[in-house]
Amino acid sequence: MLFKRKKKTDDTQLHIESIPDESTKGFNVVEICEQMVDAARELEDNRTEYALVTNYLTDIERMENMSETDKKTMNDAAANILTLEKTRSDFLKTKNRISDSQYAQMQQLEDEIPRAIKRLEKNESSLDVINKDLRYLEGEKVQFDIDGEYAKSRQQTFRVYAVLLVVFFAVVVAVCTLMQIVYGADTTIFMLIGALLSAVAGSFVLLTYQSYSDEVKSAAASKNKAVALENRVKIKYVSIKNAVDYTYEKYHVKNSKEFVYNYEQYLLAVKDKERFRRTNEDLEYNSKKLVSVLSKNDFYDARVWLNYTNAIVDHKEMVEQKHELIVRRQKLRGRMSYNVETITRLRREILSHRSELGDRIHEVNRILNKIAELDMEVQSED
Repeated sequence: MLFKRKKKTDDTQLHIESIPDESTKGFNVVEICEQMVDAARELEDNRTEYALVTNYLTDIERMENMSETDKKTMNDAAANILTLEKTRSDFLKTKNRISDSQYAQMQQLEDEIPRAIKRLEKNESSLDVINKDLRYLEGEKVQFDIDGEYAKSRQQTFRVYAVLLVVFFAVVVAVCTLMQIVYGADTTIFMLIGALLSAVAGSFVLLTYQSYSDEVKSAAASKNKAVALENRVKIKYVSIKNAVDYTYEKYHVKNSKEFVYNYEQYLLAVKDKERFRRTNEDLEYNSKKLVSVLSKNDFYDARVWLNYTNAIVDHKEMVEQKHELIVRRQKLRGRMSYNVETITRLRREILSHRSELGDRIHEVNRILNKIAELDMEVQSED
């Protein structure tokens, strides 16, 4: 409703006690009295609202007749209120950037968050490097195992070569000895050649076997070093991983990128809240300013115009508001006239049956006198 009714302060009240419900020769005085009371109460409400609407119309006239200085103050304050209310409304419609619990936590730990972000980013980078190192060390261990197994297999091969050399030398000696005994041949040169070949081949086999033996030992030693280094790296990994997981759990994030994003949203939310606070302060300041200039010009209800700042700023809107108030007052005047006519008609009907009221005439007269007082006030005011 345009310019809602203020809380009633009118001292004029209608207190009427009901009378016994008795009918006299078909004339129901109780029903007629109740109708009169209802009409009188509605008339009283109409009068109160009529006076209220009249006061609002008077305020509009005062507004039109204000000094140019006061008008400028009023218009500036009203325009500021409109702008600030829109800003506040837009803010309230904005979706929260982060949850309330996240905001509260970041507000509490605001000073340490930048360091926590840098530490988390560094730890995540270290974990990436460590993971690469672990994969490399795992590959090295596999390669050392392969190298060791290959060296062992070559050792086995050269053992066979050594046995074959011994057999070869034994066969040469046996053949040479047999030829010397049977044929009386001089086989010394052949034995020397066989011995020389066996010695050369044996030396090669022995040196090669020893080389592969060194490779087996080297592969085992290298693998042990890789395992030891891997264990140290794993210990470091576990320590950093625990720190990272603790940060994730503490700040309810999945990675440093989400942490950075949430912190940026928190900073934006802080700015939003500060802007909202300043908006409220400015809104309160301009509201007081508007009420003050209207009160200075003796407005009936200065605060109600805080809800109609658009009418103050827009002349067309003010014309519409004024028109609605005038139409509303005309309707109230019509209702008041109707209720006065109703009361007059019902009073006339009761008076025409006065002789039939008997013992109830005093109570009915009291009601009629009360109604008459109210009726006279309306007639004189209207």
